[in-house]
Amino acid sequence: MDIRGKRALVTGATGFIGGHLARRLQLEEGVHVRALVRSPAKAAPLAALGVEIVQGDITDPQAVQRAMQDMALVFHAAAWADEQGDRDAVWAVNVEGTRHMVEAALAQGVDRFIHISSCAVYGSPQRLHIDESTPTRKTGRVYHDSKVAAEEVVFAAHARGLPVVVPRPSQVYGPGSPQFTLRVLDAVKNGKVILVDGGRHFFKPIYIDNLIDALVLCAKVDEAVGQALNITDGGPVPWREFFMAYGRMVGVTDFPSVPYPLAYAYALFKEGMSKLTGKRSSINREVIKTFRSHNSFSNARAREVLGWEPRVDFEEGMRRTEAWLREQGLLPSS
Repeated sequence: MDIRGKRALVTGATGFIGGHLARRLQLEEGVHVRALVRSPAKAAPLAALGVEIVQGDITDPQAVQRAMQDMALVFHAAAWADEQGDRDAVWAVNVEGTRHMVEAALAQGVDRFIHISSCAVYGSPQRLHIDESTPTRKTGRVYHDSKVAAEEVVFAAHARGLPVVVPRPSQVYGPGSPQFTLRVLDAVKNGKVILVDGGRHFFKPIYIDNLIDALVLCAKVDEAVGQALNITDGGPVPWREFFMAYGRMVGVTDFPSVPYPLAYAYALFKEGMSKLTGKRSSINREVIKTFRSHNSFSNARAREVLGWEPRVDFEEGMRRTEAWLREQGLLPSS
């Protein structure tokens, strides 16, 4: 499908993935982008690029219906991505918000609905080369379970005639990434990184530009309709290698390590202290489980269906990330 000249609604456009996507569509793909945002002030940089800004929230079905008017494409990137959220709050955004989106899209008769999901839907089965034939599963982890439930909503809408594509990114890093760039750099700078089991378990990278390439293709390639697609750069990277890439930027040459049982016990202690003090802790059991994950995901279906290849490898991705951090003044100019 030729998307040039079409009108596209992007949710989550003031966030990391949605922001990169809105800029690509508006500036390079010839798409007229409308962004549904909670804060027009936060969206001012997008407005300066010509993006149409509509104030509203995906938890408000009337706001969603207004934003959906006259749209041909929908990229649904808005989500509650915090592992520590209250279940009802997470469900209201990730599941019911998605329900509002698909109902409005069905009523509008959009040409393509791209729902940005996550490889978290597999429930971390601890094996390599997980592909789309692996069933999704709920494990009691709120964020993960909400993404499974959201996919169920989307595929139910597909059965009713909505042309959907469900890309499942792995762990997204690169310029602007709050979780896997900015927080990591801050932790490395401040000596807060402690590896679990020597950092031998896996980070599953997808560089932001590679992801945006794939998302654009999800709108263009008709064969993608009705499919879920893992979007990952390919082979995993040990956590030690990932953290050391940031360590080299600031002159850190090594990190302490603790075995998983000790890290898990410490996370329990931090959670208890957080409840007592009311202060949020950056260390919890969900974080520790992530650092112990020994999964990887296959991107073979995305490459075959979309004709997509990750064009930025991990070394180049970190080089570009470092350059951006220096441009932003977060690292000294080289």
